[in-house]
Amino acid sequence: MRDGPLTPGEYAVYSAIFELEAASPTELAARLGMRLTTFVDQLRVIQGRGHARRLEHPTDGRSYRVVLTAAGRTAQRTANRQFEATYQAFTFHLPEGVEPAKQALDMVRQAADLALAAGSALAGAAPVARAVARS
Repeated sequence: MRDGPLTPGEYAVYSAIFELEAASPTELAARLGMRLTTFVDQLRVIQGRGHARRLEHPTDGRSYRVVLTAAGRTAQRTANRQFEATYQAFTFHLPEGVEPAKQALDMVRQAADLALAAGSALAGAAPVARAVARS
């Protein structure tokens, strides 16, 4: 995607806006797993390019919905074509295919989540462990 109109991160943001069609910044940030402030910063860049605009929120006067403009949809579609071509080339070279690779990544994610949870639990026990080790 190096030579495309969007970076991979921008492509993710544009795609979320495209897929949800008209969503609030809070909904979009949640969809992307971003902090709201980070999303709003990204949105300023996208709007500055003329690729997104704000619409009134139908039920919340304090919020708004975000949509891609025609130029934004064109940039997203162009990046999507490049992404799909690259994805096809990548998956072609997976010796066992896509599903085993997804399963392996799921196992890595689960192990990381478990290690994080265990690390959080151990962090509270660390002062006690150090005190015991010193005695």
